[in-house]
Amino acid sequence: MAFNIKKKIAEIKALKRSLPVKVGNIAKNHYLKAFRDEGFTDARLDPWQKRKTRNRSDRRTSRRRAILVDTGALRRSIRVGSARWDRIEVGSYGIPYASFHNQEGGKMPQRRFVGPSKVMNRQIRLKIRNEIKDILK
Repeated sequence: MAFNIKKKIAEIKALKRSLPVKVGNIAKNHYLKAFRDEGFTDARLDPWQKRKTRNRSDRRTSRRRAILVDTGALRRSIRVGSARWDRIEVGSYGIPYASFHNQEGGKMPQRRFVGPSKVMNRQIRLKIRNEIKDILK
């Protein structure tokens, strides 16, 4: 089988358009995982501080409500803002109190759910490497 350089160049150009979206989705899924794990994973899981008090909905049921989840608006606000080759933006959009939780604001303890992560970076590097390998094989 011959190595078709024109085909490989076309595949690289297509990868340049699709890879930022794939990388953004890896980051988004990593940040959403923090809500399931109730803690942020950088090199290891850093669990969030437990809630001091229960709210009314917690008292009505025997189930414990997840930390940082009341209506689910904060979790739903995590999305890929833009995904271009030169810049990928993933974060919480439209929720003004998100930064208070993520960065420790006022009397609230820090419960980081967005930010740099060694585990996420490893997943991204692996994805990029595999995508390029698939093209060049």
